[in-house]
Amino acid sequence: MDFTAIDFETANSARNSACAIGLTVVAGGKVAESCSWLIRPPVLYFPFTYIHGITAEQVKDEPTFDMLWPTLRPYLQGQLLVAHNATFDKSVLENTLRHYGLSLPDARYICSVETARKTWPSLRNHKLNTVAEFLGVQLNHHDACDDAYASAQIVLQSLRVHKMTSVNGLIQKLSLKTYLTKPEETGMSPTLSGGAPVIG
Repeated sequence: MDFTAIDFETANSARNSACAIGLTVVAGGKVAESCSWLIRPPVLYFPFTYIHGITAEQVKDEPTFDMLWPTLRPYLQGQLLVAHNATFDKSVLENTLRHYGLSLPDARYICSVETARKTWPSLRNHKLNTVAEFLGVQLNHHDACDDAYASAQIVLQSLRVHKMTSVNGLIQKLSLKTYLTKPEETGMSPTLSGGAPVIG
C-alpha cells in the first residue's frame, strides 16, 4: 500500500523544461505527505503559462532541477510511482535528469488514467479533473501538488473498489502496465524537446 504519486508541469514542449513538481507519498494506504516545488527550467520560455499559471518571473529565482535533486531523489528511488498519463511524467523526469547529467532513479510507474479506465469504465472520460470530481476529490487542476494528490486518490479508491490490500495485487488484477526507469540508461543523449503537452 506504499507508493508515491508524481506530477510535473512544464514551461514549454521541451521535456526537460520542468517548472514545477508535486509529490504525494502514500504509506500504509494513507497519505503521509504532499509537497511541491517550483523549478527554474533551463530556458525561461513559458508558452504553457496558460495551462498552469506559472510564469518565468515566478521561477527565475527558484532552484534548478539539479539543485533540488538531492531533496527529491529519496522520494523516488526504489519506489512505485503513480502519475496521470505516466509516460509524460516519466519522460519529463528522464529528460530533465539527462539534461543535467544526473542518474535516473531505479523506479517503476503505473498510470492512474489506466487505473481509472479499468475501475470506472462508464465515466464520460478519464481526465484528471473528471475523475477527481467523480471521486469527490477537490482539485485545482494543473497545480502540481493537487494533481499528484488526485492521482494518489485514484489508486487508493481503486484499491478499495477492488478490495485489494496491495498495489501489486491491483496491478495484477487489472493487468496494469508498468513503466520502468533504469539508472544504466543515463548515458543516452539528452532529449531537449518533446511534443505537445499531455493535459490530464
